[in-house]
Amino acid sequence: MLKLFRSTKANKATPKAVSIIPQRMNFNFNNVPKHWYDNEPVQTHLLNALSLTFPDGERFFVDSVRAFRHVAQSKKQQKEISGFIGQEAMHSLEHDTFNKMLAMMGYQKEAEGGQALAQKFIAGGRKSLSDVEQLATTAALEHITAIMAQWLLSKHNVIDKIDPSVRQLWLWHAIEETEHKAVAFDLLDQVTDGDYLMRVKVMAPATWFLLLYTFGYTAAFLRKDGLLNQPLTLAKGVWQLAKPGGLFATVVPAWFQYFKPGFHPWDDDDSYLIEQWRALLQQPPQAPQAKAA
Repeated sequence: MLKLFRSTKANKATPKAVSIIPQRMNFNFNNVPKHWYDNEPVQTHLLNALSLTFPDGERFFVDSVRAFRHVAQSKKQQKEISGFIGQEAMHSLEHDTFNKMLAMMGYQKEAEGGQALAQKFIAGGRKSLSDVEQLATTAALEHITAIMAQWLLSKHNVIDKIDPSVRQLWLWHAIEETEHKAVAFDLLDQVTDGDYLMRVKVMAPATWFLLLYTFGYTAAFLRKDGLLNQPLTLAKGVWQLAKPGGLFATVVPAWFQYFKPGFHPWDDDDSYLIEQWRALLQQPPQAPQAKAA
């Protein structure tokens, strides 16, 4: 029985063509529409709610990995860890700017309250979880961000639905989440000698807290818009998430892959998406089109 839970050491690694290089973007968000994703409030506010978790969440990821970087022996792995730390630090800064923009748009109570609650949840995790469990939580949540990034990058119509005023933020974040999707996982695999139980035991509670938080603050944003009493609007947004090709319909099956013995994030090699989208990332954002009066 013990062998069953310790026989999952991964044999794969980050593809050689993938470079994990931090990049500060210094985004400026101007003329952002209230419902910037497909002019649809439910999906927009779901992503807004996720953004509120990123500044402190990314710092949690960085600290959990940094605590064990001394275990990494190879120069390649040390370089990947440095890249991971740098990228996550930049994500924290850029989403802090995005969240401040949300506050200025009229969502100050929601943005500030949401970040305060995220800080409280994360502080509780730091206090109650061991260092190894914190690293395992990072690996689990990095799987979630990676499969969300794949949804965004693998379907061109998803990118097109994001307003140009914020498109590059989400595109850049998705590209870098793909690049470093195995860094925390590989370090955890090394630290725990492939302990399957340690890897998977935190996934369900971490997901539950993320869902509870995200749905709660999606509702808070919708309440601010006065839309919680409009069932047809809510049903339309939920259907867009749940229908084939939607975020939930795509991510849920991929979430379960994490529980497969021998799983590795690069079992699904989507590195081709990185080069495909980086060219677009380098282009200046399009100016928002003026709306008819």
